[in-house]
Amino acid sequence: MTATDFDVFGLGTVVIDHQMIIPGYPARNSKVEAHNQHIQVGGPVPTALVQLTRWGQQCAFAGSWADDPHGQMISEDLTVEGVDTSISTIHEGGRSGVAQVWIDKEIGSRTIACHRGSHTLEPFSLPQTRLLHLDGWSHTASIHAAEQVREQGGTVVLDTGSPKPGLSELLPLVHVLICPSHFMEQYFQDDDALAGARTLLEIGPRLVIHTQGENGATAYFADRQFHQPAHAVKAVDTTGAGDIFCAGIIFGELKNWSIEQKMAFAASAAAFKCRGIGNRDALPTLQEAESLASLMNSSR
Repeated sequence: MTATDFDVFGLGTVVIDHQMIIPGYPARNSKVEAHNQHIQVGGPVPTALVQLTRWGQQCAFAGSWADDPHGQMISEDLTVEGVDTSISTIHEGGRSGVAQVWIDKEIGSRTIACHRGSHTLEPFSLPQTRLLHLDGWSHTASIHAAEQVREQGGTVVLDTGSPKPGLSELLPLVHVLICPSHFMEQYFQDDDALAGARTLLEIGPRLVIHTQGENGATAYFADRQFHQPAHAVKAVDTTGAGDIFCAGIIFGELKNWSIEQKMAFAASAAAFKCRGIGNRDALPTLQEAESLASLMNSSR
């Protein structure tokens, strides 16, 4: 390895997604016939790392799973994708994380029931890395890793879908925070995104990105904000779209792009993901994401 072992080191939840494509959400105590099903490796951080690896970045993942069939699938998938898992912990016994994902075939939206697995990740010594990507789980290990990366002079990115234990200790260590509308509402008990973003910026992050699904995303700095509309697309499966959006922002961070370039590229990548089923076959190539991002920029 060189002085920098990895471009991106990720830490967080990893699960096996069992996706069921259904004609619509069933009523309680009823049954619905699924159109199709799909089994894949999921989790915000590992999905983003696979995308970044396909875009040419050196990536590693620290997670925790069991030596059960689901765990074997996780190990094999990340190895095939070129994501280093040498710091991950594989436990004898217990259960690996699993999620049931119901996808509405008509509009591509999804509802998830998730079990994160039997084991958490303990703090560890982090290799030299340019950027740390977190989802906030295994908060003690996340805080320890963020402290190490900041000491190395690297960047800490947090993709938080909901408030998690230890978040108040982690936020001051974060440079870039990416969060959806429901995080703002749950964390502040208020739907005022601008006020929430200003408070978060005062806590520590230099950039807060508020994702809003089909309404795009807004980037907040201390002195300005920038809104990126979503690309109009016929959504087939929105599962993982936020993870790929984060991968786009991270890629832009590594390339030192402007916020306009980062946001257009991230929105483009997320739009491509929504056009297909799954976290692998539907991932955009770098050329596809750049092409759509160029169209977005030129239309402003």
